[in-house]
Amino acid sequence: MKIFAKNKDIDPNVKLITEILGRAENIENVSHCSTRIRVKLKDVSKLELDKLKENELVSGVVLKDNLVQFIVKQKIEDFNKDFLETLGVSLKNVPNLFDVNLTIKKGFFKSLTDGIGVLVKPIIPFLITLSIVSTIQNIFNGIKVDDKALKDLSDITNTIGKMFLSLQNALQLAFSVLIPWSIFKLMRGSQAIGIAIGVALCFKDLASTNDFMGSGKGLFDWGSDGTWEGEGVKSWSFSNLSSGYPWKISYQGQILPLVLIGFMAVYLERLVRKIKYGVVKELFGLPFVTIAAFFVGMLLLAPIGMLITYGMNIALLWATTHEIAKFIFNPLFAITLPWLVVTGFIQIFVVVALQQFMTYGATSINPMFTQLNIAVATSVLAFAIMNKKNKELQKTAVPSYLIAFVGGSTEPALFGVALRFLFPVIATSIGTTVGVIITTASGVLTTMGPCSLLVFLSVITNASDPLYKDFGITTWPGTGFLWMAVAIIATFATTFAATILLSRVKYFKNLTKSVLERDFSPIPGAENLINEKQKKEKPKKVKESN
Repeated sequence: MKIFAKNKDIDPNVKLITEILGRAENIENVSHCSTRIRVKLKDVSKLELDKLKENELVSGVVLKDNLVQFIVKQKIEDFNKDFLETLGVSLKNVPNLFDVNLTIKKGFFKSLTDGIGVLVKPIIPFLITLSIVSTIQNIFNGIKVDDKALKDLSDITNTIGKMFLSLQNALQLAFSVLIPWSIFKLMRGSQAIGIAIGVALCFKDLASTNDFMGSGKGLFDWGSDGTWEGEGVKSWSFSNLSSGYPWKISYQGQILPLVLIGFMAVYLERLVRKIKYGVVKELFGLPFVTIAAFFVGMLLLAPIGMLITYGMNIALLWATTHEIAKFIFNPLFAITLPWLVVTGFIQIFVVVALQQFMTYGATSINPMFTQLNIAVATSVLAFAIMNKKNKELQKTAVPSYLIAFVGGSTEPALFGVALRFLFPVIATSIGTTVGVIITTASGVLTTMGPCSLLVFLSVITNASDPLYKDFGITTWPGTGFLWMAVAIIATFATTFAATILLSRVKYFKNLTKSVLERDFSPIPGAENLINEKQKKEKPKKVKESN
């Protein structure tokens, strides 16, 4: 009996399709939804259409201008990955497999955001775990009814609540350790060195950002007498200098500085690996990478990183919670949120939200992300209802808006439907802004949890709780649950209405008609493939033995 699956080879028919389309040199863009592959060609004359129709993996083809669409007999996600690999695309370096451009040169900021996306990709399963643990921890310790949390009901619930709080703190530390590991994995370095650097820079003997920021002292005013209370009195400094330099600054929660030190170390390792003599390389060269990374990190990057983290946390906290600034920054941020997802810039703010949560134990950004995800799902739902007779559209729209509503993943809805017709994205901006204004005014905070309809599991009852005093905001009467619900309802209603109203604009009417004909027209052979799959899925009748 086979227990472990073998690494499968790419089907020769996939490679043949690449040849039929004119190879990578003739392809501008590859995208897909839940039903079909779309390939934008540079020169249609190089396409061998008859051969594509006859290919064993293809069950239907439609050609419109320079866009060729076809349905495959394989699982579409698996085919898309194999197809991109035959085009020479490195899947590890692509943050979004739904829409891949092969010819566009990236600017600095696009490269930066894509790089962050690729860096975070291996850690996504861990981030999901962190979100779930934070949500459960909030259920036990944060959600209060009649001034009592679940932990206050019995010794058992109190014990479980403490255990989940410890697990959350441990996972927050692990996230910081995993960043250098992810960089070494991405750059094909020694992953063990990446882990060692992460542990060394976040070790318990070092003081966290929270300790420094909560000390009441000015930035870098941490002399050798700087201490914090705990198990004994510990110094913040490695030296006896009056300034305290170099300080024992932990990299825990300092995501951007960890990225800097990680890349410095991985390039240093590449240099060391060029040493010809194996003994010298193994005994001196590779250990030197970890030692150098630690000393450079403590002496140089730690103060710079503290300045970045300190400034970023203070600036973001001020912008999102100040009694005047929040009504300017938050709505403007909300308007741009859908476009940040489309361009990939959202990756920066995902990292910032994580950093804010690790510093303060809550976040003012996730309530805004929640309104975005609800708005995206609603706009696609409204568009699907308006075009309910188009079966091809329904196959893409229904699963994508359900995923956005429940799971908080908006890429399938945005890239699969909304962005193609443009006005649903505009409606999303409008709806998101309305919801964000409500959460901002009412003082809603959350822990690090799902940014979807499940957000209520991570909503903080009252932002004026002493645990979240750094935010300096008060939740309106009725608790954060009520006002999050009001915001979601307002986001849903506004987005739905805006989508319908914008669809009546003449420009969008014409655009909708042309895109539906181009991207969501029936493909010959598609129904036959579906019928075949349904027949295969029917359970076979077992003959009764005499």
